[in-house]
Amino acid sequence: MAYPPAQPQILKVRYKLWFPVLCTVVGGVLALVGLLNLMVGSFTVGVVTGPVLLLIGIPSFVNPYLSYEPATGGLYAHSPLGYRAATYGAPKGERLWFDGTNLLRIKADGTQKRVNVKLCRPEEVAPVLQAVAAAQQQAQ
Repeated sequence: MAYPPAQPQILKVRYKLWFPVLCTVVGGVLALVGLLNLMVGSFTVGVVTGPVLLLIGIPSFVNPYLSYEPATGGLYAHSPLGYRAATYGAPKGERLWFDGTNLLRIKADGTQKRVNVKLCRPEEVAPVLQAVAAAQQQAQ
């Protein structure tokens, strides 16, 4: 009996917890103050910025910040709303490199740029860094 091929594993990295909490709390306060000011008869910016921050904060609890596909070598940065905002790595003609402290993308012209992982949960970014390190070991 033949087993179906295993689905490619995608490693997902979520935001650190303080980011969605901060956006949700500040957005809720701004929306509430903005609505109270509207009831009094004055307009404030909180009427607009509050719901926008809520729209960013609430989905950030579950949506990934980064996702890595070991099969293709692609690293994808996602917006707080969940759609892919940027692509790094092999699908874009770059190489991902982990130098022990920083995750770098090496472009085709040889320039290096750091991938920002400061907003990532450390326990979720560690497997991504290990996968990138393993891929660079195989390439050598």
